[in-house]
Amino acid sequence: MKNIGVLLSVLLLASCMSKEEKMKEANEEGNEVVAVKAKFIEGAGDALQNEGKKAVKSASKGVGEIIKGVNSGMSESINTAEVISDPTFKNCFEDCKAEKIYGEDSDKTKKVTVYLIAKKDFSGKLTLRALDEDKKEIGRSNLEVSIKKDEAKYVDFAFDARTHLLQTESFTIK
Repeated sequence: MKNIGVLLSVLLLASCMSKEEKMKEANEEGNEVVAVKAKFIEGAGDALQNEGKKAVKSASKGVGEIIKGVNSGMSESINTAEVISDPTFKNCFEDCKAEKIYGEDSDKTKKVTVYLIAKKDFSGKLTLRALDEDKKEIGRSNLEVSIKKDEAKYVDFAFDARTHLLQTESFTIK
């Protein structure tokens, strides 16, 4: 019964309020709701500034790792192969890698590109031998090379069109 009395009192007071008082009260309540929402949005903005930087940094790092993985995968792909250097080669050059290149069907070119870094002046013939997984020779190419100490350059060894470069596991160079 007491509750009903309180409810009637509130209703009477509300009905006694003028239109202006009701508008003012609604305006204040609206301002309070908007202020709460604004504080919520401000807090979200602050969190995004702090945590968003971390999230973007983490995502960027992840993308960087993907790119590194792609590059690593490319270096381990079927187009690259280990080059086993002869001791006389090691006297003149740094260790190197080889990339197998397959020409267009029209020119039937098969070549292997090797990046040379000279430890000292060199002028002479280099021989690159293609080896299968059993370390048996399946192709050979000779190339005249001239390079100065501390220079570096790519050289292309041309192979017979019948050489199965896809089966090449490694090369020897001397």
